[in-house]
Amino acid sequence: MKLAFAANDEVFVSQHFGHSRKFVIAELDDSTYEYNIAEVRINDAPCSVGEHDPEKFEKSIALVSDCRALFAVKVGNFAASRLSGNGTQVLERPGYIKDLIGDYVKYLKRQHRPNFGGMKRRDVIDDHPCFSSKAHNTKGRLHLPVSPKCNIQCRFCTRANNTDENRPGVAAGILKPEEAVETVKRALELCPQISVVGIAGPGDTLADDNAIRAFEEVHKAYPELIKCLSTNGLNLPGKADRLYEVGVRTITVTVNAIDPETLKGVVSWVKDGRDLIKAQLQGIRECAEKGMVVKVNTVLIPGVNDNSIAKIARVVKEAGATRHNIIPLIPQNEFAGVAPPTCEQIEKARMEAGKYIEEFRHCKHCRADACGIPGISDVSKELYKGRELETFSHG
Repeated sequence: MKLAFAANDEVFVSQHFGHSRKFVIAELDDSTYEYNIAEVRINDAPCSVGEHDPEKFEKSIALVSDCRALFAVKVGNFAASRLSGNGTQVLERPGYIKDLIGDYVKYLKRQHRPNFGGMKRRDVIDDHPCFSSKAHNTKGRLHLPVSPKCNIQCRFCTRANNTDENRPGVAAGILKPEEAVETVKRALELCPQISVVGIAGPGDTLADDNAIRAFEEVHKAYPELIKCLSTNGLNLPGKADRLYEVGVRTITVTVNAIDPETLKGVVSWVKDGRDLIKAQLQGIRECAEKGMVVKVNTVLIPGVNDNSIAKIARVVKEAGATRHNIIPLIPQNEFAGVAPPTCEQIEKARMEAGKYIEEFRHCKHCRADACGIPGISDVSKELYKGRELETFSHG
């Protein structure tokens, strides 16, 4: 494969895409990951004093169209969109070319880790309706509400026990881990299109061991189904090996801030005063290194973290996440009086974050006991009809 670098020499990436006078092209072997600098392509830079020449711009795009990825100090939104549309991954990173290639090789190795329960990594993603647009209207998912506790308090979160609200943090009640296999069996009878068994609350899935116990039994009974965990990440470090053992191959970590000041505006308390941001990034790295596909959810809160979304995307991508999902604020709890972001604000955030990481755009804000095809069918009420579920603790 070929990689392009916006640089003045064969050593350091130092140029913006639109201002670059040359692109250094490296050829990287897909199997051995050995590389060499193959050529330097001279570019007639299309940008000058804030304006760009459309004809030169098209030539610049074509000049790197055969490259798997482009590294540059900065790439404008329009150029990034055009390059991505041509199949060229856009990576805004200055640095030594040798080091950037080394980082890219680490990324490629993570992408090709085997052992997904007999499925290829790409198939796992393509069959997951919460990770892939291809599966969103055709594949189903089941959320097992086995996790009653939480270890942080987000200012926007109100967990509830009801059957009416369609949002995260809500379930009709709590399942016991030993009920998980039977629940999966009934769910498949109601919705044979289910490809994913997920656990997403209504509390945090790693605040106790209920989720791991449930996955252990479900994986034994249904090894062919994708196992997915959602967590705030506080207790994620040190769990990657165990999660992998019980079949988890996709994981979602909710990251709403990557600096302490912004975090104070999002979270009112963290159990034992621990460092949530450090734990989240460490957990993402460990899961990615283990071979799991990591998605990050970010709640977009106007006036609180709306100026940090792109930075969050860049940092979690560097940690090993490969998907990002921006969720608009649902006004409640301390943010009950805050207006949710507009469509324009959401799209702007996605465009900025999309320069660093692939954006997922089909989230339906599912309940912790959701069952069916997202946006198409919901059979959760029928699934739990006539069953008494435990109420859950708000502690």
